[in-house]
Parts: sequence; structure tokens; C-alpha cells
Amino acid sequence: MPDFFDPSHELQNVLFLEADAIHQAESIIKSCESCNPSAKTPFDWILDKLTGRDPSVTDYILAETAECPNCTQEVTEKTLVEPAQRT
Repeated sequence: MPDFFDPSHELQNVLFLEADAIHQAESIIKSCESCNPSAKTPFDWILDKLTGRDPSVTDYILAETAECPNCTQEVTEKTLVEPAQRT
């Protein structure tokens, strides 16, 4: 039987993200799974990079709905996205 990491409630971190952080995360994505079937990165990975939090124990609550900058569809923490190319 596989041994999956499932942290206890005491170890789990829930981070509330304000609108500014959500807008910053939106600026990092190019498209979402609704408009780009090849999108493979969960939005919460972008949030982890942005906040510097440990992805194995962090969940997010968004102050407002995030939107795909390409198609304006709602983006949740688990929505697959395509990160924008940074130059």
C-alpha cells in the first residue's frame, strides 16, 4: 500500500491571499485549461512560488476569484494553467 503524505491538521497551513497577491499570480499565467488543453501546471504551484510556502502543507483561500488573462474564466487553486514566459 502506498504511503501518501497527509499532514495532520496541526501541520497544515492555510494561507489567505489578498487581492494584490491574486493579481500578481494572475500576471504569471498565460492561459488556463479552459482555453489551453495543454496547460499542465496547477495554479497553486504558482501560488507556492509566489509566497515561498511549502506546497506539501499549504492550502490557499483566495480573497477574490482569480481569472485567466486569456479567456477570463475562473481560476481556482487546482485549475491547470500555462505560465507566461518570463524574459
